Amino acid sequence: MTKHDQLLSLEDIIGNGLCMGCGICRSVLGPDVLTHSDEADGLERPREIRPMSQGETATLNAICPGLHVSVPEPDDEASSDPMWGNIIRITHGYASDPEVRFRAATGGATTALALHILESGKADYILHLVADPDRPFMSKTQRSYTAQDVINASGSRYAATAPLTDISAALDDGRPFAFVGKPCDITALNNLARIDDRVDALCRYKLTIVCGGFSELSKFTELLADWDMREKDVSRFSYRGYGCPGPTFAETKDGRRGETTYRDLWAEASAWRSFYRCKICPDAIGLSADIAALDVWPGGAPVGEDEGWNGFIIRTTAGRELIDDALAAGAITFDAEHDTAMLDDCQPHQVRKRRAIRARYAALAEAGVLHPITEDGGLDTVAYEPGSEQYDWEQAGTRMRLERGDHLRD
Repeated sequence: MTKHDQLLSLEDIIGNGLCMGCGICRSVLGPDVLTHSDEADGLERPREIRPMSQGETATLNAICPGLHVSVPEPDDEASSDPMWGNIIRITHGYASDPEVRFRAATGGATTALALHILESGKADYILHLVADPDRPFMSKTQRSYTAQDVINASGSRYAATAPLTDISAALDDGRPFAFVGKPCDITALNNLARIDDRVDALCRYKLTIVCGGFSELSKFTELLADWDMREKDVSRFSYRGYGCPGPTFAETKDGRRGETTYRDLWAEASAWRSFYRCKICPDAIGLSADIAALDVWPGGAPVGEDEGWNGFIIRTTAGRELIDDALAAGAITFDAEHDTAMLDDCQPHQVRKRRAIRARYAALAEAGVLHPITEDGGLDTVAYEPGSEQYDWEQAGTRMRLERGDHLRD
């Protein structure tokens, strides 16, 4: 694995805004080494209980997805596209069960595949996230053993999440499982697989979404304030689902409800409040997953509510076999085949971001600020040309973020 010039401390990682709060370091290094802080922005940053040894710091550097982002070599069945990664098939469809399709995000693709994995015995459980009943904004890790467990956990989570806090216990248990998480969580899991053979032996499938980043909690606490609600009074909060894209809504313990549309919630990009690390993410498209599910709105945004459709990027033989079996079992329905042109049209912001990464990293390097080591030759192929208007604009934007101190964390 390509490395930074020297081992980076936890303080280096957090202080440069690279921590994504995924929980893998806390899980692998253990509770006698790391705990976490509950911070106002929702990101569970690790904190040292005692100084880490050099070996523990080396492990931290090896597994942290904030530091290292790699792309697997393509399977024999797959082709490699510089923009979209390893691809066996790109297709379009939805969960066959209309209730799953309605309740889950978009067309219910990931939920339907997780249900099929359990029902067909391909894994013992699904390791993923569910809304925290004590703090509905937040999420907690869950092992889902039943269909109802999976359905209860369906729907998007747009605040920071830590889905890998249980990964060491899962590996120690020795039972096969499937993992559902963000692309950066899949990266963390694949980083761990390089030093722990149990990951590939036990994690049968890695499912992800094409990710727009996650937002600080203030984005949503201010939404509550607009509805004259307080977080402690909320009994239920849904970021998305119950239609496509479905409303964002809150319900309180005394029966009040506030609601807004997906389009209104995300209409103004300057109000997204994405974390700094999301802005320099080289892989928001699930390059290391078996299957990545995505929204398929032409032009990149919904124009209203619909029944819900997903795009599917099948990247590995394991993913292709899962899809084929789920289709045969009737768990999912496909209604069209696509190519990368469809991805470009439906996810234009991902295309822009992939093309911008090298310019952003160049600005960071110029300022002496850390950025992830990215083992992805595709980025060089698709990058904006140095000296072009787009390249200079991206560098200027990154310099502005650095001047504001967006990357700095205490």
